[in-house]
Amino acid sequence: MRKDEAKRRAKTDSSIDVALFGRMIADDADLNVDAAAQVAHAISVHAVTNEYDYFTAVDDHKNADAEEDAGAGMIGTVEFNSATLYRYAAVDVDRLYDTLGDPAATRRAVEAFVRAFVTSMPTGKQNTFANRTLPDAVLVVARETQPINLVGAFEEAITDERRIPAALDRLATHATELHDAYGETPLAAWTFGPGDRLAPLGRIADRSDLDSTVTAIGDTVSARLS
Repeated sequence: MRKDEAKRRAKTDSSIDVALFGRMIADDADLNVDAAAQVAHAISVHAVTNEYDYFTAVDDHKNADAEEDAGAGMIGTVEFNSATLYRYAAVDVDRLYDTLGDPAATRRAVEAFVRAFVTSMPTGKQNTFANRTLPDAVLVVARETQPINLVGAFEEAITDERRIPAALDRLATHATELHDAYGETPLAAWTFGPGDRLAPLGRIADRSDLDSTVTAIGDTVSARLS
């Protein structure tokens, strides 16, 4: 393939992951792609004190001989904590469509992103800590103006013993106050999660489930691009 043809394809035929998370090539700015997704760091909604996992590591496969050393050994610690986290991400549907150029692909990308953001977990130290958990509450919001991170709800740490209900009430109250103050009424909003603790989010979103929410947000994207 000729260099100019390869460059043309790289510039016009972006994959979904590149369209979502962007690409920067220092030697050729024409190939740069602006990301359509924004992902914030997860923060705890309450005060957290780290704990330490003490470990030892010994190389007991290696045998001492005349030419080799006796093997390696070490001790150390790994910091960890168990917190109730607030996570946030946003997708600019218009920018995603500008990059992909296909309404159907844009819909599939948004649906896949929502599902993955809800159900995936970091893989680091997964065997050590078995951190396979699912969210206690999910709020998905479609807006026509700009994304809004509701992290301000947790400027003051939650101190209640039942942290999740308190955090959800704080989140719903903060969202309502922002919507009232700035006139940022969402186009649509859905919430889902296990149990009966979602009542506070019912003030700002329709109760749903994962599959129905993914379909609904896909329909909203299709309507936006039609």
